[in-house]
Amino acid sequence: MIKTKRTRDRERVFVLEGTKPIVELVQSAPGRLVCLVVAPGFLDRQPPDVRDLFLKSGCTLYGCPEHTLAQLSQVETSSGALAIVHQPSWDQAVLLAQPRIFGLYGDMLQDPANIGTIIRTAAGLNVSALWMAPHSVDVFNPKVVRATAGTLFHLPIFSHTSLETLLGFGCTIMAADAGDYSRSIPIRSIRSIPARTIVAVGSESRGLSDAVLDAAAVRFTIPLKAEVESLNAATATAIALFHLSGLPVEQQAGD
Repeated sequence: MIKTKRTRDRERVFVLEGTKPIVELVQSAPGRLVCLVVAPGFLDRQPPDVRDLFLKSGCTLYGCPEHTLAQLSQVETSSGALAIVHQPSWDQAVLLAQPRIFGLYGDMLQDPANIGTIIRTAAGLNVSALWMAPHSVDVFNPKVVRATAGTLFHLPIFSHTSLETLLGFGCTIMAADAGDYSRSIPIRSIRSIPARTIVAVGSESRGLSDAVLDAAAVRFTIPLKAEVESLNAATATAIALFHLSGLPVEQQAGD
């Protein structure tokens, strides 16, 4: 059953739902689709250009009864179509060989909606890649996929990554610390970033692990009113990435 992570990992595919993201994928990269599954009348309800797009794309197209599609779907009200899609793959060695990196490290993030929003934000702010710590949510979970709003193909993502891997490639960890303010600095006081920066974020409830905080060259906080205890992971990540991505990059020896 493709709903399970084990099957998704074995087959290297995932489910994409929603007419708009499916249309965008057929337009931009039809080769990524394994097949399209549509309910009776779905194509007839589409504008002529969308119907022709599906029919002329060369993708394998299956008809499926409404009740069967509802069982396959992960949404309350299906649009009448879902796609089985090849998982994107990225070359981590090539990416880490670049002289400049502005990446993101998710430390045991579990909320699918948060992860989807984080992926969408990171893609929009031109983040180099997202690395996910072990025990994080599967990025091809249907809830994550829906929340990315089609940006899953635009951001390199590497799962089950230990922090030591990134440190071994000379990356500097900048940790979003929601805990001990005495050991952190306000984010606005950061005026530049290293050429190989990885921003580490944790969940709202647990924050970052001690191992990540200990490895960080910089711990920063997002100052809030006293009455507001914390921000959720997606919101905090968006603020941090927006601020840090706009800072000048520190010059390296030999630049």
